[in-house]
Amino acid sequence: MLEMASSFNSQQLQLRPPPDAYSGSDFQRADRDLLRLFSDENLLNTLGDGGNPWTGDDLCQQLICRFSLKSQGGCKGGNSYDSNLFDDSPLQLNNYQPSLSGANNFLKACVLSHKKHRVLVMPDSSGQNDPPYYLYSCLAPSGSTCSFES
Repeated sequence: MLEMASSFNSQQLQLRPPPDAYSGSDFQRADRDLLRLFSDENLLNTLGDGGNPWTGDDLCQQLICRFSLKSQGGCKGGNSYDSNLFDDSPLQLNNYQPSLSGANNFLKACVLSHKKHRVLVMPDSSGQNDPPYYLYSCLAPSGSTCSFES
């Protein structure tokens, strides 16, 4: 009994999860910044087309317009750079690049990527949900897709 108790006590010190590449990283901060943007109750007034969410290339362009001061020429409607959210955001500092997903279930999504971080922003086409965008994120080898895209 004593042997089991001392074995259990020594194992408790080893129960910490191993460090990962996401927790506390710029990747996590980028996701958090986008989630804060999506929590704005008037989001579709500035990041939507007449009350409907942007999709595909338009969504990518307007997201980049929101977090990149250099991209103000492409802003539409009331959309513009948000210095409160994105002045020191990894999205701007690391120059996340836009693309589209080739996956059937993410055809309307905007993909933002930097190194191994891949963020998919999917519009809610039903108009029923608030916020009107879903965020999916993963760490994948550079140039590859997230496992949930297949």
